[in-house]
Amino acid sequence: MKRVIKKQLVILLTLALVVGLSAPIPTTAADSQSAIPEPEKAEILGAAAPVTVQSNPGSVGPRGNTAADPAKGIYVSPSGKDSTATGSISAPYKSINTALAAAKAGDTIILRSGTYKEGTETRIRKPNITIKSKQGEWAVIDLTNYKSGHGEDSGVYFDVDSSGGKLQSVEVIGGYYAVCMETKWDWGGPSRAGASNIIIEDCKLHDSRYDVVKVKPNCDNITIRFNEIYNSGTAYKGGEGNAEGIDNVNGDNMKAQNNYIHDICSTGIYAKGGATDALIENNRIERTNEAGILIGFDTSPELFDLKVNPQYYENIRGVARNNLIIDAGLSGIGLFAAKDAQVYNNTLVNVANGAYHSAIYFGLTYQDWKPHKGRPSSVNPNIHHNVVKQPATVKHPMIEIRYSNDIGGMSALNGDPVMNNNCYYIAGKSAVFTDNRPGSKAENMSLSAWKNHINGESGSIEADPALDASYMSTNPLCSGMGIQLSLDTPVYTPGDTGANKKYAPAKTSISKISIGKRQMTVKWKKLPTAQKVTKYQVRYRVSGSSKWTTKSFAATKSSAKIKQLKKGKKYQVQVRSYRTVSKVKHYSPWCKTKLSGRIK
Repeated sequence: MKRVIKKQLVILLTLALVVGLSAPIPTTAADSQSAIPEPEKAEILGAAAPVTVQSNPGSVGPRGNTAADPAKGIYVSPSGKDSTATGSISAPYKSINTALAAAKAGDTIILRSGTYKEGTETRIRKPNITIKSKQGEWAVIDLTNYKSGHGEDSGVYFDVDSSGGKLQSVEVIGGYYAVCMETKWDWGGPSRAGASNIIIEDCKLHDSRYDVVKVKPNCDNITIRFNEIYNSGTAYKGGEGNAEGIDNVNGDNMKAQNNYIHDICSTGIYAKGGATDALIENNRIERTNEAGILIGFDTSPELFDLKVNPQYYENIRGVARNNLIIDAGLSGIGLFAAKDAQVYNNTLVNVANGAYHSAIYFGLTYQDWKPHKGRPSSVNPNIHHNVVKQPATVKHPMIEIRYSNDIGGMSALNGDPVMNNNCYYIAGKSAVFTDNRPGSKAENMSLSAWKNHINGESGSIEADPALDASYMSTNPLCSGMGIQLSLDTPVYTPGDTGANKKYAPAKTSISKISIGKRQMTVKWKKLPTAQKVTKYQVRYRVSGSSKWTTKSFAATKSSAKIKQLKKGKKYQVQVRSYRTVSKVKHYSPWCKTKLSGRIK
């Protein structure tokens, strides 16, 4: 399928409000690990109250691999043998694709721990197939190196007949795309359907040559949740190019939830090409060369469904809520040819820190400059209860509405946005707002002037939100603004089954052991405040012994002196930390063992 993503340095958003509290996704026993609420149809509220976002509390990224394996799964192992395999746990296949060929619709392929390097994509051709790591284990599909003629293979490829599939608790490295959903859109036949009703959850997806996750036209009801997505665009040696974290072109009802997306070649997430009812919530997005989130963008005209979208809107009824966006080169959130978008309770920090755009940006879509009557302005956006915190080095407005004389004149927004209860702050400066439309042109307005200009922003303020270590506002003036759930980064090993791992701090490391008279001083890497360490623990034993001695130290410490040691002996030493939540201790893994010198 033609890869269409026309990029330009004119992007990004301004958005939307509207509240919709959530009803849970219906679940079955097989899906019990991953159920999270989703919104009802949104109800537009002019001066909306802050939203109570409903979801699993806290973390983004993969959760522990605790989902039970079905009794009759088909097993695959790096040590398996395809010629004698039955698919049982004692006689597993070696090749994932061989197991898929033997599978029937509805089967589950269970991967044992290890790395699978087949040189071609893992292609799912049948409906309702699940690929997952065995409970408590972690499988890696590595397509960094591919066979001749397979340069456009994806790591995991959901073919057009694979609707109802699932990818769960698996790491995918490399591929043209790490994960791709295919479509019949441009096949020329009577059906233009795509692979739909697919779930991708609790995975690590990274180092793709282009987009990490690709959703093609008519691939509807795709759910992408609790994944870590990073390092897109490895094909671009200079680090700049067109490679999103999640790229959705005209796929309806996509849900991108609780993902940790970082170090992205271009934009973190976008839904464009007429994508309808996309829900983007509870994601943490860091270090994107371009935008954090785009509701709409710029798509080739042949990819629109003109029966339902004759105006060529890039996005219809998209929702972005409770997302944390940090360090975006262009807009934090951008709005392009978006109809009825909603943007609320997002926190944007150090965004639009490059050469162009604003924190929240209304951009133009050119749609290949084709001679058609598309390229509509965004209309009826609702934006409320967001927080924007910028360093003094950012030179761009908080909000900008673009206009261009190109193609007879194009405006990024029709009418005024509905906005209220937002918090804006730029260190050492006053926030400014810009409208470039000829009939209402005004540059670098103050917040007060902006309020009058759009006849809105009731309850919006200019104040330091005083963000805590989890980027949640502690300033009472900003109550109810910005993210309402902590979106801490993953702090456990993906294959771990331990319930305590969900809140555990990251693993630390020992930097130095100094020897003294019957004592040693152990120094370790102190974890960032965001890890919320309660205490560190040091355990040690005489080298070769089986008995450990453990001592605890305050979270403020990065070294400890251990006394009353045996002269002439060497000691094995490890360090870990723990976090106490509701009187329960959640332990990190022990760090790599370090051997001391001989005690004096």
